[in-house]
Amino acid sequence: MLFYRSQEFAANVTFLEFVRYVLWEPEHHPQADIHWRTQYEECQPCHIKYDYIGHYETMQDDAKVVLQRIATESGVQFPQQDRENRRSYSHEYLGRLFENVPIRDIRRILHYYRNDYKVLGYEIPDVIQRRLDNEKPIA
Repeated sequence: MLFYRSQEFAANVTFLEFVRYVLWEPEHHPQADIHWRTQYEECQPCHIKYDYIGHYETMQDDAKVVLQRIATESGVQFPQQDRENRRSYSHEYLGRLFENVPIRDIRRILHYYRNDYKVLGYEIPDVIQRRLDNEKPIA
């Protein structure tokens, strides 16, 4: 299985190849790319007492909370976002990305990021959960 491609071909990497690389890299490179490592491993939420854990999906509200907590008088505000429109587009896009990923690889990637989901309060996205629910049992 090919996991490495030169920069010349990087634009042609499929999502399935990317998923498999993310799963392959930690076993073969102890210092895996920080972008693909688990947040649990990177931020160590069980060892560091964070004052606040924000989420990308609630960035607007989280920014308000953080700015209130630091009692800023500067008038700093976070830019408005169209969260509903972005959320529905993200779910559609996520569904298209994962439609060609075998269930086995979906289970492996969910297992790899399981602590991120648990500790950071995320749920498996509906479009992925439906794929898992529709899996036909092996006879």
